[in-house]
Amino acid sequence: MKRSEILQRIGVTPPAAARLRVIVDTDAKNEADDQYAIMHHLLSPMLDVRGIVAAHFEQKAGHTGQSMEASWQEIGRLLALAEIDDVPYYRGCVSPLRDVSDTADNEGVRFIIQEARRPGKLYIAVQGAMTNVAAALNAAPDIAGNIVVLWNGGGPYPEGRPEFNVMQDPEAVRAVLRSAAEIWQTDQSVYCALEVTLAELKSRVYPCGALGRYLYEQLEAENHVEYNPHFLLRTGENWVLGDNTTVAMLLMNRLRGNWHMRPAPILRADLTYAPNPAGKPIRVYDAIDVRMTLEDLYAKLALAYGER
Repeated sequence: MKRSEILQRIGVTPPAAARLRVIVDTDAKNEADDQYAIMHHLLSPMLDVRGIVAAHFEQKAGHTGQSMEASWQEIGRLLALAEIDDVPYYRGCVSPLRDVSDTADNEGVRFIIQEARRPGKLYIAVQGAMTNVAAALNAAPDIAGNIVVLWNGGGPYPEGRPEFNVMQDPEAVRAVLRSAAEIWQTDQSVYCALEVTLAELKSRVYPCGALGRYLYEQLEAENHVEYNPHFLLRTGENWVLGDNTTVAMLLMNRLRGNWHMRPAPILRADLTYAPNPAGKPIRVYDAIDVRMTLEDLYAKLALAYGER
């Protein structure tokens, strides 16, 4: 089924001028929340999702070389459950960059470069390692002026701290920070606010057909696998849908005053930030609208896959 047919169930038609070209770059099999963010992008009519690129999570996976493939397979599984067969998805880099100037030749990187060279801005929603985007920028610096990197990651300012997405490929983060590409960042202190409970997901997501059941059940199962009493992000009955910030940045109005510009920091070896007055200006979000983001996700899932 075409994505447009699923969007017809939602019944919302934004003005043509509001449409934004988007690529979703995702480590979809890393945990359990990327799946929610992928679907949120796909169910947002104003987003022209050109394709999805699979990202690795090698630092977590123990450098097996298999994590990107697991993400790619998970994207395919999700699209099948969503009944969407016309959104392409691509394999990206299988491992982190060797250094800040490293490039890679794979279908995902080639796709990013191809789309970035088309007219108009391209928004790239980075929900994991920055490897694919950095490899594309290193191979084709001319695309930098055409892209906006929606970066869900990095420690909180001003000091920063080791943060999961940065840990997967610090050199890639350094490459994008020093590039000419525009960056909008939601750091850990912001994306952690997208907190939900399992009961909330059981009530709002599980009833939404086979897709909703899968979204809930895979997260509940992951909660048992991932739970660690020393990991402060989880209590046992909660989860953070942090990757949905990349949708929130595009859906929220531009008069909120919920972001500021600051020079791109230097990423130290210990993954904290060093001040960099000469760094390019990047947009750093101070907060997102959690209510609007989550309710929009729930409403779209219910309209598209709930009882009809």
